[in-house]
Amino acid sequence: MLAVIEQLQGLELPAPAWEQHVLTARMEHYDPAELENICLAGVVAWGRLRTELSESEPAAEISSHAKRGRRLLAPARNAPLAFLLREELDIYLEATSLRFDQIETLSPMAVEVARYLDRHGASFLNDIARDTGLLKIKVEEALWQLVAHGLATGDGIAGLRVLLTPDHKRVERRRSFRVISGGRSPERTMPVGRWSLWRHRTVGNDTSAEVKLERRARQLLERYGIVFRDLLARETNMPPWRALLGVYRRLEARGEIRGGRFVNGFVGEQFALPRAVEMLRAGRRREAQHRPVIVSAADPLNLVGIITPGTRISPYSNQAIAFQNGISVEIGLLGELITRLQLLQVPGEG
Repeated sequence: MLAVIEQLQGLELPAPAWEQHVLTARMEHYDPAELENICLAGVVAWGRLRTELSESEPAAEISSHAKRGRRLLAPARNAPLAFLLREELDIYLEATSLRFDQIETLSPMAVEVARYLDRHGASFLNDIARDTGLLKIKVEEALWQLVAHGLATGDGIAGLRVLLTPDHKRVERRRSFRVISGGRSPERTMPVGRWSLWRHRTVGNDTSAEVKLERRARQLLERYGIVFRDLLARETNMPPWRALLGVYRRLEARGEIRGGRFVNGFVGEQFALPRAVEMLRAGRRREAQHRPVIVSAADPLNLVGIITPGTRISPYSNQAIAFQNGISVEIGLLGELITRLQLLQVPGEG
């Protein structure tokens, strides 16, 4: 799991997709407890990398009420989040001096909870509710707003899982509990663990801008193997290509990476790790793939319309893509997609 996170760190994906599609697709035996353990051990952190919440973002839903003439944004449960190695937080996070009350899309409750965390540091939800006088459910809503705005995070992943659980599923669980317990209704399941502000950890770091730029450039190589400008369409927290270009030219001059024309159909310079070039060559000798591979639209491998033919598919669309020999052959909701593939399957192929 740590190897997967090391490869994908710094990439913002819809929050539920990490455990539903991305991590599970890359591990033969996925154990949710492992993710919790490496977070609580201080090895991995999670949160949103950008601080703004745009109305045009698929992860944002416009609230029906207004605050002083402005529309508030109630972030949906699929807001983008990233996983990072804690030792590299200062590479990806920038300290901010922005005051909470200057963020117009935060509710007054979220501002109050942010101020509490600013004063008291990492805190449990019960402590926040008691000291602020807010209802627990309101603190929960405030925490999710802060998480979706890139302002807060949790020590572990268990609290995030609760925040991502739709309300109707919590209702179903409560109903089941009432049947089992003879009608006694438990309290609403609340996010566990401690919560803290996300960006204060980066204050005072002395990592130079040049070091940060080179580390991010190397991260892209580790993620894709081969990099060129068009490939970065889904990267939301990376430097512009013109800045990365200088780093890649320098690494090529050192002999650490290769420059050349590795992928046809794209203009501009391309750079690759030596092992990635060998994998490309091996791929040419590989036999044609008969069975399609199904990938979630939220997966980083969804590069349809970016490096493969077709129209772009939003990572927030809840769709799946069937790839065969590197090309998308079917797109749709997972159940419908599997049905269509079974109907198209040639008799005798299993």
